[in-house]
Formats: sequence, structure tokens, C-alpha cells
Amino acid sequence: MKDLTAKVSAQPGAAPIDGLPDAWHWSRMIFNFDAILSPDHEHLLEMRVMGRYDATLARAVLKFAREHSTQIVGCDQPLVALAGFSCPGWEFDTVAAVSPDVHDNHAQDDPDLYKATYTLFPGYRCEFSGTETKDEAVHLFRYTLQPTKLDREPAPFLRMRYDNQRTKSHSIGPDRGLAPLPVLLNELSLLDGAPGSWVEWENRLGNVLKAEAGTAPALTLHTASGRREVTTDELLTLAEQTVTRADEGP
Repeated sequence: MKDLTAKVSAQPGAAPIDGLPDAWHWSRMIFNFDAILSPDHEHLLEMRVMGRYDATLARAVLKFAREHSTQIVGCDQPLVALAGFSCPGWEFDTVAAVSPDVHDNHAQDDPDLYKATYTLFPGYRCEFSGTETKDEAVHLFRYTLQPTKLDREPAPFLRMRYDNQRTKSHSIGPDRGLAPLPVLLNELSLLDGAPGSWVEWENRLGNVLKAEAGTAPALTLHTASGRREVTTDELLTLAEQTVTRADEGP
């Protein structure tokens, strides 16, 4: 886009970021905006923060994103997670970018700018699988990851499905769907004493585990390495580990 520089620099209150070429900062009400052009000046990499703001972190996110911009704009995935990020004082280890298929930034006021914009936010490696569908990316961005908030807890990536014969609660459809960790732990805690019930979950690495309830107090865990009986406490501990620390294995 030939006039991308003009469009961004014309944002109300936009000022160049010292020492970072083709980058600007501006604020509006409770939001702080930081944006940088991709090296070819064809795309805008933009970060929006609501509430607590850290200019050093924002600058680090922009710099890191531009250094890896080919992985963002050259990817057909709706959500790209770039590992290897760090910033003193923060625990974020990843920079995520979502395409216009996922965000709606600038969509109302400038459709051309919207189409050229990738929205950035710092995150945690445990939150991304690299296999997110468009619908999943939209759900994570809009409802789960709170991309405009810096003061947030990690939200580990998790897909699951389940069926409980005692509570009559169950997931819908044959596929595993996105879910927060507390839902998984709650359903696992309800297995004991519910013969025929089961919970199946998948972590960010694509590892699938399944727990089944037999005649109380028998609980069976199925993993890629086989099956074994477990107690509820063992099951909950292991489930949390497989989701929050997937790299360590089951």
C-alpha cells in the first residue's frame, strides 16, 4: 500500500518511536497503540494495550515482530506464534500475530488499512499449538487470550471432549473443542463413581490422552505409551502437567 506510512502517521496523536524506524505510538482513551511497518512497507504490525502499559515491552514486541515479519505476512495461518521472545521484567516468551481474518482493527474507519494490518500481542508458548483453525483463532483472540491486557495469566491451549453418565453432561459433536483448563480438571474430578464416563483431551503438541471410569474406584488413563489405572488426584496432577507443561510429556 503506497500510502501506508501516511495513513499510520496521520493517526491522531501519532508520534515516531525514537530509535525504531517506521514505527509510531499514539493513545486514545484507555488504549495505547504501537505500530511498525514491515520491511517492504506493505503491512502494518500493530499492538493495542488497554490499561497498564509498558513502552519498553511494546517496543520489544514491535522490533521482534519486524525481525520475523516474513513468518507473519508470508504465512497462511490465521494465527502465528513466534517463540524466542523476551523482555526484562516480563514472563512473556512468545509474540503472536493474527491476520485480518481474525481481528477487526481499523475495519470500520479504514478498510484498506484493516486489510494491511496484523495485530500483535505478547503471549506464552503454552497458549498456542500452531494448528489453530480460523474459528479457533477467532475464539482465542476474542474470548480467551485477552490480547490487549498485559496483566493476565497464561491460558494454556487445550482441546477436549467428554461424556459423563452420572451428571448427563457432555460435549457436543465428535470433535475435540477448545476449552479452559478448569473445565478439563472439573470433568476429570467427576469421573470417579460414574462408570462408562470418559474425558479425552489434546494439548498444544497434539498429544491425546483419555481417562475412563469403570466400576468405582477404577479410573483408567490411556496415553500413546499405553494404559494404566490412576487415582483422581494422580489424574488431575498429570492432566494439568500435560496441558501447562506439554514439552515435559505425560
